[in-house]
Formats: sequence, C-alpha cells, structure tokens
Amino acid sequence: MNDDAVAPVIAVMLILAAVATLFAIFNGIYIPSLKQASETEHLRNVESSFQQFASDIERVVADRRDGMTLNEPVQMGGGDIFLNTLKSGGSLAVTNEKMPVYYLILDTDGGLIMRNGTIVNISYDPVGNFWQDQGYRWQYGFLNVTKYRSRQAPISYSTMDDVYNDFNGTGSLATFAGSFSDSEYTLNQTLFQNTTPTTNNQFTFSPWGGNCSGIVLWAVNISASPDHAFTSSNGFGRLELMTNISTEHYYGVNNITLASDRRPFSNATIRNWNESLTTMVGSCGNNVEYNPGRSGDGFSTFSIRQQVSPIDVSLNIVNIEIGVS
Repeated sequence: MNDDAVAPVIAVMLILAAVATLFAIFNGIYIPSLKQASETEHLRNVESSFQQFASDIERVVADRRDGMTLNEPVQMGGGDIFLNTLKSGGSLAVTNEKMPVYYLILDTDGGLIMRNGTIVNISYDPVGNFWQDQGYRWQYGFLNVTKYRSRQAPISYSTMDDVYNDFNGTGSLATFAGSFSDSEYTLNQTLFQNTTPTTNNQFTFSPWGGNCSGIVLWAVNISASPDHAFTSSNGFGRLELMTNISTEHYYGVNNITLASDRRPFSNATIRNWNESLTTMVGSCGNNVEYNPGRSGDGFSTFSIRQQVSPIDVSLNIVNIEIGVS
C-alpha cells in the first residue's frame, strides 16, 4: 500500500471537516447572534415609536384642539442582515376598551341625556420574531411590554400597584386621566340697581354676584378608526391620530351627574370634573350647588337652580380617532 497516495486524501478530508465545522458554527451561532442583535434594535425602535405616540396622545388630550392630525411610523419587522435578509413581521391593532371611562348624565326638562367616554388600547405583536415574542401595548396612558400576547408588565413602573398609586395621586397618569374632563363657567353680568342712593341722590349699579349664566363642559373620547384598526406587514406601519370637536347645547338642565366605573383611570377623570365644578359652586353658589342627596360612592350630582337665574349648558366633545396603516 502506498502511503504517499493516502496522505493527500486525509488532508483534504481534514480540511473539508474544518470548513464544515466553521460553516456550522457560522450558521448556528454567528448568523443567529447577528439576527438577534438586529431584532433587539427593531424592538427598541418599536418601543420608541410607541413612547412618542403616547406623548402625542397626551398632548392632544391636554390641548383639546380641533382638526389636529399626527402620525408616527412603526418598524413592523426586523432581523434582516446582509448575510441573511429574511425578516420577521408584526401587527398593529387599535381596540376600543369595553368599559367607559366616565358617565355624564344631564337631567333636562325634556328628559335624561347620557354621554359615555371611551378610550382605546394600541398593541404591537410580533410575527416570526427571531429572538423572542415581545410586543408592546399602550393602555390607559401607560405602556406595557407583552410576552406571548397574554403576559404584560408596565415599562416605566416597577409594579401595577405603582400605576394605581399614580392614578390615585397627582402623577402623570392622574393628570392624563383628568384631562379627559373639565368645566368652565360664565358669571351673570346683569347689573342691578343699588337700593341706597349716593350723596347726590344718584343710584349706582353692581353685578349680580353669585350667579352663573353659562356652563361649558369638556369631555374627551378616544376611539378606534372603524376602517383602519389593524395592519400587518414586515415593513413599516403607521399610527395615525386626528381630532374633531363637536358642540352640543342644552337648555333647561336641572342636574349634572358624573359617575365612574370605580377603576383608577375613571376615578381620576371624575375627580377632576368634581374639582372644577366645586370651584364653580364657589363662584356661582346662588344657582349652582352640590347635591349630596343625589350623590354617593363613585358618582356626584350638581344641581342647577334655573328658577333663580337661567343657565345655558354646552358640552364640547373632543373626539380623537386613532387608526393604523
């Protein structure tokens, strides 16, 4: 047997084995690590887009301006690298929450008028992620990271107890929820003649203090676009927002009742309404008053004494529609 003929064959086999090993390491370790790093960057971009859009929502609710339009791009998929361009995907969805965030009831001469406030949740769910099934969900003013579409935890808070404490206190969540409601009033400017004349026998006139002539209620609704509430791709999606303000006028309003579902967000919304109306009672106590007999846990009623001095009531509804594309 000629050993000189065997040696080159063994050498080639060893080289092929080394190449195969390197190729396996390259495909089994290096490529997946690059795709994981790309997915990590992709998810970081999704989180940044959600945080920016959350700030946009907060600003729009606080400003209450008509005709505003805003949009924010969202990177739907990732994991593509120069050695492997296969990408994951994702989906965006906007869903109306089932429970209203407030109940507004106006007791008028013509009957009861009821208005309920709405809010949405906005979610991103991964499809075929090369790293892990991590998504995001914005709800009630705070952002959650989600896993497997069923588990979630707040990003900016250690626990949900911290979230509830923020709603119950004076934090950013309480401020956001309170921005869903407000009230303004106009004092009665009618002048009445003073009974005591001046030294030169002239009568003076003074404002009729303690009476309102008009009340303006502000209420915010956030709802999902009926036609553009879901999209899915591996490119770029877009979160979109637009506002519209409608005004309703009521006459002969005898009672204004505010009620919550007793959850933290709703409680904070009603608390702000109560505070603004209580301030109104301090200036218009002759014809606007708190009615303890028709108030209780989770709801409160303010009565209007139209017979003392008539008050016109208007409701400005700030409709915010959120969609995706």
